[in-house]
Formats: sequence, structure tokens, C-alpha cells
Amino acid sequence: MNKSKIILASVGGVTLVASLALAYLIWSAVSEKAERGEGLEGARQSVASMAKMPVYPGPEGIKAYEENAAAYEKWRDEARKVASIGDVAFEPTTPPALKAFLVEDARRLSALPGGADGLVVRPEFSFGFKEYVLDGKLPAQDDLSRLQREWLDMSTVVESLSRCGVIEITDLTLISAAPAQEEPPKDGRRPKKGAKKQAKAEPAAVGPAVTRMRVEFRTMPPALVAVANDLMTVRRFVVVDDFSFVRESDELVEKIGGEPRKTAEQQPAKGGRRGRRGRQEESAEESAEESAVPATGIVTDPMTAPALKVTMTVSVYDFRSLEDGAAAKETEEQK
Repeated sequence: MNKSKIILASVGGVTLVASLALAYLIWSAVSEKAERGEGLEGARQSVASMAKMPVYPGPEGIKAYEENAAAYEKWRDEARKVASIGDVAFEPTTPPALKAFLVEDARRLSALPGGADGLVVRPEFSFGFKEYVLDGKLPAQDDLSRLQREWLDMSTVVESLSRCGVIEITDLTLISAAPAQEEPPKDGRRPKKGAKKQAKAEPAAVGPAVTRMRVEFRTMPPALVAVANDLMTVRRFVVVDDFSFVRESDELVEKIGGEPRKTAEQQPAKGGRRGRRGRQEESAEESAEESAVPATGIVTDPMTAPALKVTMTVSVYDFRSLEDGAAAKETEEQK
């Protein structure tokens, strides 16, 4: 190969490499432009959708958002004050003193008026605190504040029922919080037998303190309506979680004689001619008696209807607004 061919081959190789590099640069620029175009189109669509929102994302929208946030904070503070108006701060006490108070106050509640021989509860009613009121057990030192709060909440509900004119409170049970479940070991292994369980530190009290109770009572419909209204207006924050009611007896069945007929059908049949003849005579006598009774057209009367058996689940909230020295601070602010 002569010198001129070598030069031409070298120039051709350099030109080919330069062409490939230029093609790559052009392809990269076109690809980047397409990506930027897609990003720009997505940004335009986002801006268009945001522009159609109720609050335009601009200086005026930011100002309106800040004003709404301030109004919400003000409303929340006022709502907390209204909801926590019934919060109570309890004085320190001792187990014997609290037990004496529970027994004495149980006597007071037992004397509230009602329809059970003039009282709202029967004798020896425990009000959900049987171990302290009837069994003579002393409360534990760590449970004093909780028991004070729960007794106040329970007495609030009982006084409301008596005030509204219920016939009788037949049962009252405090519903304790569900126990915390133990977490399984992270490695999935079962704990060895005899291994000591590590005591977990109890978390600090967060959120409102809640006393839940299930109360059963007998009442007439007007008193039930009065109870629902009264629980919404007492000083403590009370929520009726659930309730149900049924009639103590079916008055319609009693009026039309359904129960006696059912009882007669359940009686064993008498055998023999004499038994059949006796049944025919009895049915003839019953038909004569039924025809002798005048038809008044009155099936039931609301004034003489049977009482209702009501089961109600109630939660009483304390928002802890007077804990940790809040009571003293509030007193100083009022001065």
C-alpha cells in the first residue's frame, strides 16, 4: 500500500468515528428533549388541575389556608373547654377513707326514689363495686384515683336515672378496658419454660380517662326519653354507646289469649271416650264464655302498657384538664 492510500484510509476512519460521535450526540439531544417535553407536559397538567381546585395555590390561597388553620385551632380550644367543663380533680385519700366513703355513699344512692318499693334499687345493690361495698375489701393504693373517678361517674348515671323517673335499676356493671396482649418474640422462638417475663414500663396516661358501664333498668317510655335527654346535659361528658329495650311482656298475646291457648295445647291429651267427651264439653264452655265477653275494640292502652327492660352502655369521659397542677393554674387565672 502506497503512502496516498494510507492517508485516505486514515482520513476515512477519522471521518467515520466523527460521524458516529455526532450521531450519538444528536440522538442523546433528541431523547433528552423528549423527556423534558414529557416532564413539562406533566407539570402543565398538574398546574391546570391545581388551578381548578377550590383554593387557588397562590398568595391569596396561602393566606386563606392560614386563616382557616387559625380558626380551627380556636374552635378546637373552645370545644375542649366545653367538653372538659365537667372534669374533676380529686383530693388525696387513703384506702380506709375511700372504703368508708364508698359504703356511706352507696347508702345515699340506695335511698334515691324509684318504683321498687319507693326506691330505685333493691336492698344490697352493689352499684358495680361489690368487693368494696358488700365484701369489705380495702382498695389498693394504686387504684384510689381511678376508683374515685369511676364512683363519681357511676353515681352520675344512677342519679340521672332516678331523677328521670325510671322504675328500677336491676343491674350495673363496670366494663374494664381490654388487657394489653403480649408481643411475640421477634425471632419467632417460643420462650423457655421458667423464663422470667420482663416487666414492661406502663406508658404515661394519654388521652381522656373513660369509665364504661352497662346498666340495665326497667322504665316506661317517657322516662326513657328523659334519660336520653338528661345524660346529654349533665356536667360530666357522657356518651351513650349503645342501648336496646324490649317489653317485659307481650300485651297483645295476653289480650287475645295466646298464652292460655298455648298452655292448653301443651297439656297431654286424655284417652278414652270419656276424655274426648270431656274435652268437647270444655271447648263448648270456652266458646260460650268467649261469646259472652263484649267486644270493646280496644287491643292495648299505652297508659297501661308493660314496662320496658332497657340495656344501656354508657361511657363517661374525663379529659384530664385538671391534672398535673392544672386545677391550681385555672384557679389563679380566674382570680
